[in-house]
Amino acid sequence: MRAKKIRLLLLTGLLAIVGCGKDDGPFFAPEVPLAYTRFINAVPDTVTLDFRFVDFLEYSPYAIQLAFRGFTPYQGTAPGSRHLRVFTDPGGSPSLNDVTNVLADDQVALEAGKYYTIALVGFSRAGQTPSVTLRVYEDPIPDAGANVALRVVNLATGLGAINVGLTAASTDPIPAATFSNVAYLAASPYVTRPTGNAWFRVTSESTEIVSGNGRQAPVGIAGDPLNFQTTIGGSGQPGSVLTAWVFPQSVAGSRAPSVTAPSIVFPVDKHPR
Repeated sequence: MRAKKIRLLLLTGLLAIVGCGKDDGPFFAPEVPLAYTRFINAVPDTVTLDFRFVDFLEYSPYAIQLAFRGFTPYQGTAPGSRHLRVFTDPGGSPSLNDVTNVLADDQVALEAGKYYTIALVGFSRAGQTPSVTLRVYEDPIPDAGANVALRVVNLATGLGAINVGLTAASTDPIPAATFSNVAYLAASPYVTRPTGNAWFRVTSESTEIVSGNGRQAPVGIAGDPLNFQTTIGGSGQPGSVLTAWVFPQSVAGSRAPSVTAPSIVFPVDKHPR
C-alpha cells in the first residue's frame, strides 16, 4: 500500500511539472501587409455587375450584383499587380450572354497601406462614347482633426467639367466654387472645413444640376461608448472624411435603375475613431 501511494505521488508530481512547463501561447495571426480597395459601379446603361480578382483567392475581395451608383466598403486586399475582371450579373434567370459578358479585364497596381477606389465608368453598349473603362483612384485619406475633410470625383459621363459650391442649406445662394473645374473622371483634392451641414451645389456651364438644389452630405451619427455604439462618419462628426461621387443619369430604356438626373453618392472614406 505504501509503495502504491509513493508511485501515485510521483506520478502526480510529474504531471504537475509537465503542466507547469513553458507556455508558448497565445498565438496570433501573422500581420499581412495589405492594400484596401472598394468598388463602384458608374455604368448607366446596363445590369448589376460583379467585380472579381481572378488571380488568386486569399485577400481578394469582390462585389456581387453591384447596381449602378452602388459601392462597397474598403476591404483588405493583397497588394501587387492584381488581375481584375468585371462581369454583368443581373441575377434571377440570366441569359448566356449575361453570365459570359466581361466588361473589363485589367491589371491594377496596388501598394500595401494605401486605399483605392476602383470604378467602372462609361457606356457598355456598342457604339456609345465613351466606352466602358476601369478607373483606379488612390484615396489619400487625410487626418481631418476636429474638422471634416471633403472632396469631389466627377464620374458624370456627358457633363464635362463641373464646379461645386458648399452651402449650409439647399436654398442658400451658391457661393464661389469650393471645388473648381473638376473634369470628367478627375478627383479634386480634399478640403478641410468645420463640421455642419454641407449641401453640394453642382453647376455645369453656370447651370445648377443634381436634383435642382444639390445634395446634402450625410451628417453622420455621434457614437455612444457606454452602449458600445461607434460614430458613423458625416459632415457633422469631427474627424470624418467623405467623397462626393457625381454620377450621370441612367440611360432611358436600359436595364440600369431609373435615375433621371445627375446625382451624388457619399461613401464615407474614414469614420471618426
